[in-house]
Amino acid sequence: MPGYYSRPARLGRQVRQLLLPRRCPYCREVLGTLLRCEACMTRLEELRRSPTMRLARASHYLGRLEGAAAPYRYEGVVRDAILRAKYEGESWTAVELGLEMTARLFGAKVEMHFAEPVPGPVAGAAVGYDCIIPVPASSRRRGYNVPERMARPLSHALGLPLLPKALCRARAGRHQAGLSLEERLVNVAGAFRAQEPELVEGKRVLLVDDVITTGATAAACAQALLDAGAHSVFAVALAASGGEMDATSNASEA
Repeated sequence: MPGYYSRPARLGRQVRQLLLPRRCPYCREVLGTLLRCEACMTRLEELRRSPTMRLARASHYLGRLEGAAAPYRYEGVVRDAILRAKYEGESWTAVELGLEMTARLFGAKVEMHFAEPVPGPVAGAAVGYDCIIPVPASSRRRGYNVPERMARPLSHALGLPLLPKALCRARAGRHQAGLSLEERLVNVAGAFRAQEPELVEGKRVLLVDDVITTGATAAACAQALLDAGAHSVFAVALAASGGEMDATSNASEA
């Protein structure tokens, strides 16, 4: 099967865009061959997490994660785009959000190839990692996994293998939305397992999620990977909540 950014796969998507033109993932305006929507770039700048994109252990539960990072706050157009990718069947939006995450966190230069944005290689950015693993979907009903789609541009830019089947859900749990940190930790305890431990043994894993709220889901995924023999796990996401660890949130972690 050809990779997502292989020439045949890109050609097929370009043909489809003749009928369904590419749109801005944040406001849905038709972009066509334009790289970005200028109006939304201004909105995104207002949501940048600064001065650092790394999440602090004082404000997020990271468990045995080596660390975590996200470039944006989970608000405004970023929140709207993530929710559309999760609940309105916009798989293409998930890929576009992954492009933004890859550009902001790792400095990938995104260029247009006809009507498709493609991330360029980032020299040296993958030195600390061996593979990329997405957080498993909470449901199979949407037909695709948002973190896995987001991880595709990252895998291409860093030149790292994407292992979407390395981690799975061992059991179903409640949706994390609206739960306190303590309830989230209980809800995801033992919820994940490495279904192919040989894929992660000794590996330095880059874990991808769409949004990090308290950090409970990412920490539970890291625990499962480390129990299977992974050397270390670092989590990245497009957005993070404000980090009030004992507060409830409207965010929905995958």
